[in-house]
Amino acid sequence: MSIESESTALLTEELGALAHPPDSTGYRESLGRTFFPDASRRSPSCVVTPTSAADVATVVRIAGRTGSTVTVRGGGLSSNCVADGSIMMDLSVFMNSARPQGEAVVVDGGSTVGTMLDAMAPARRIVPVGIAEHAGFGLIARGGIGYYTRSLGLTLDHLSEVELVLPDGESARLSHESRGEEAELWWAVRGCAPPFGVIVSATLRTHEVGTMWVDRMLIGLDALPTYFRIAPQLPRHTSMGAVLGYSDSAPGRPVFFVYTACASRDPADIDVGRCAATEVARASSEHHYRSETTGRYLSGLPQYSPPGRGGTDPAPMSLPQPGDRRGSFFGKALFVGPTLDAQVAEALAHQISRAPTRACRIDFQQTGGALSDIGDTDTAFWGRSSEWNIPLNAIWDDPADGPACTSWARDTLSALSGHRTGVYSVEVRPGFTETDDETAAAFGGNLSRLRAARRQHDPTGVFATYPL
Repeated sequence: MSIESESTALLTEELGALAHPPDSTGYRESLGRTFFPDASRRSPSCVVTPTSAADVATVVRIAGRTGSTVTVRGGGLSSNCVADGSIMMDLSVFMNSARPQGEAVVVDGGSTVGTMLDAMAPARRIVPVGIAEHAGFGLIARGGIGYYTRSLGLTLDHLSEVELVLPDGESARLSHESRGEEAELWWAVRGCAPPFGVIVSATLRTHEVGTMWVDRMLIGLDALPTYFRIAPQLPRHTSMGAVLGYSDSAPGRPVFFVYTACASRDPADIDVGRCAATEVARASSEHHYRSETTGRYLSGLPQYSPPGRGGTDPAPMSLPQPGDRRGSFFGKALFVGPTLDAQVAEALAHQISRAPTRACRIDFQQTGGALSDIGDTDTAFWGRSSEWNIPLNAIWDDPADGPACTSWARDTLSALSGHRTGVYSVEVRPGFTETDDETAAAFGGNLSRLRAARRQHDPTGVFATYPL
């Protein structure tokens, strides 16, 4: 009997209907709801939909006994939540709730950040997260970069307690009060959780906030050098993100979308953001659209994507459903410092102009500010001196465009290589020629410590599919 068959038989025996073998309805549904296209097309040995930490522990013990590997699907946005031949635990089916606990929030391991924010909305409190509501613990425990990063820091910086099922099936409650080996795990899971176990529950600190002011404008690429100069000068209460991409407002040519967000309700602070955006706008010879709005974080804010003709809002990102037609995606995300200049602007303008499809885009998620209040070695997260996280998204529907799109993304990375301060680990995936280099850049001076902890806590490689 193969390892895959043995583990599936044992999982079915122990967990009954919670274990879904290949070609079953539950198997197809979990894969069909996985956001990352390539991940949804992989073939795990079995899908399990646990209802509790005890079920998770059962899966992990069976994997260790049979020599299997395990991946975890929470929000389902990560490519690494599915691997061929591995057991996939889909926590999103039954372990998906969040509940207030005073001024904190307790979140189950299969919850999304949207569920977490909804739980705190009646109290007008939030945890800073990314720019989309669908992300899960792959984001919560590995970063979390969004509109509040400059003022409040990363999502992972708000973790106060984590319940972790370890590779041997035992459970640990980790916090700032942890000591000895558990203190080392507490350090590791804040920035590099997946290789060390399954987060089945976590408690996070929250903040009381009001509405956020947002200025959006669609202008020409000639403003990019001015943007690189202006954005790092902004105070912490304001972030100036941007996208190089395409819009119906400028058929046939790329546009520069600038998204300025102010976390302060003080009119003087908002005016600082407005004036900075205006200075960037004046640097462009093209002006397609500009508007201001206020809204509740996160669902009440406009999408972080170029609007269409006349300022038409793009459709909100939604999770796929089983049977949906799927395209393909090749993504990278690197951190850079405040050193981007006119030469980089020219190179990136050239790259977006030659993008193989109109769905390709280059994002600039501004960081800086509170990100660096915590040191690079205080948690496993590396890259706190960065000024931007730059996701590069190559997206295509026609399989024939795949080679050109992956080549385009790698060439765009080369244009930024001299300014790289790190790599965002959420986009590091196994099996590519650049994986080792990206892993080293993602964890920097923390890499050897993390690898030593992994050897100690997962010697049989239950979670070996995760790059480290």
